[in-house]
Amino acid sequence: MTDHHIGEAADILHVTTRTLRHWDQIGLLVPTRRTWSDHRLYTDDDLERALQILVYRAAGLPLREIRELLDAPVDAAAKLRRQREVLVDRIGHLHRMVRAVDELLEGGDTMSMDEKVELFGGDWPGYREEARERWGGTPEWEQSQAVGASMSRADWEEVKREQDEFVALLADAADRRVEPGSAEAAAIVEKHRASIGRFYAVSREKQVLLARMYTQDQRFDATYRGHSAYLLALIEAQAEEEGVDPADVQWR
Repeated sequence: MTDHHIGEAADILHVTTRTLRHWDQIGLLVPTRRTWSDHRLYTDDDLERALQILVYRAAGLPLREIRELLDAPVDAAAKLRRQREVLVDRIGHLHRMVRAVDELLEGGDTMSMDEKVELFGGDWPGYREEARERWGGTPEWEQSQAVGASMSRADWEEVKREQDEFVALLADAADRRVEPGSAEAAAIVEKHRASIGRFYAVSREKQVLLARMYTQDQRFDATYRGHSAYLLALIEAQAEEEGVDPADVQWR
């Protein structure tokens, strides 16, 4: 059995040493051995567990859930079957999104805003009607409808790409426990506000209220890979930094 120092393990797994240290700190991947000077040493079994973590992480599972799955008292075959179930579900979701983009490319500028919303929200039955019922007639709704109607197929592709990049960024920050109120957290919060600001003006107070809505709706939480509560914490901390009281925010 070969032992690997943290740098070697990181190279083998194609992750950063910072990621491995974080996994150790949260008990997700604790190296079996250490040197006399307390340096981490990863065995082949440790690397095998790391590969399982990466599989679940690629499927979008939060680290807390990954640890629970890996620590469950089941045999190796059962764990592999669970991994397969998660991956099949993720693959199905990605296939649906690919079909949505393909349809958008085919429809192009002839598609209505409602059709585009339905296309990207295909996994949310009735969401289009629900959104209109909740926000139809508001200035933000009217503005977002007008902006969306003027967007080209290239614009919609950019929106989808930015959303995917933001979700990956948020998940990585959550994995590394980026501290709310830090400079890195502020950049993430601003990136989120900019993504919404493409469609209508978003104050910090509006952003707080939107983030709270995400935590109360499982569909939004799934969009953010289970990190909606973490996103809310980042946004509320930034609001406080700017003198906004999260306990007294209004839609304005």
